[in-house]
Amino acid sequence: MSGLRVLLTGFEPFGGEPVNPSQSLVTALARRAPPDRRLRLLAAVLPVDRRRMPEALARAVREHRPDVVLGVGQATGRARVDLESVARNRIDFRGERDNGGHVALDEPLAEGGPERLVSRLPLRALAGELRAQGLPVRLSRDAGSHLCNALLFELLRRYPRVPSAFVHVPLLPAQAARRGKGEPALPEAVSRTCLLALVRRLPDLVPSRRAPGRAPRRAGT
Repeated sequence: MSGLRVLLTGFEPFGGEPVNPSQSLVTALARRAPPDRRLRLLAAVLPVDRRRMPEALARAVREHRPDVVLGVGQATGRARVDLESVARNRIDFRGERDNGGHVALDEPLAEGGPERLVSRLPLRALAGELRAQGLPVRLSRDAGSHLCNALLFELLRRYPRVPSAFVHVPLLPAQAARRGKGEPALPEAVSRTCLLALVRRLPDLVPSRRAPGRAPRRAGT
């Protein structure tokens, strides 16, 4: 099957939550018909584990051979869908542990690596387009210090020839109600509409760079 291959990655639940909106979003979108016949949507759910996540991502890239990768993750405390344009070479769990029991104390993700990496997708323009459609989307330059930032840094460092970005989605209303802290939330249908609107623009921005059946050139594994 031809078309621009878009790999959507989500994360498993963490922090005691029974669900993660990023997981349900990417798996649902990959199962349904794509919003444009020039697209092929693929999904991978990654572990919330700083040791296992990079290899799980590498396996997904090898298996799906994407032309574009969009990571998706849950963002507690955010009220809108954020398009993350910058990844920092730091990881800090701020006293928490990931699902593998690992800690992170303001450490570099890659010793001697660049301080930050920037997505080459036109995210500022895309955020403006989506807001003009009445969607709650904004550009962000702060992907946090947890695995969402680590995933974006991994993508931009190891696969520089594959355009990549990260999308933060808010808590689901049921999650926010269960937590009882008055945190902002967004219905899954709204986050899905925002993500679909973003994905729909990709064929005009990133033409497929290979004949059917051939993998795109990429750096690192």
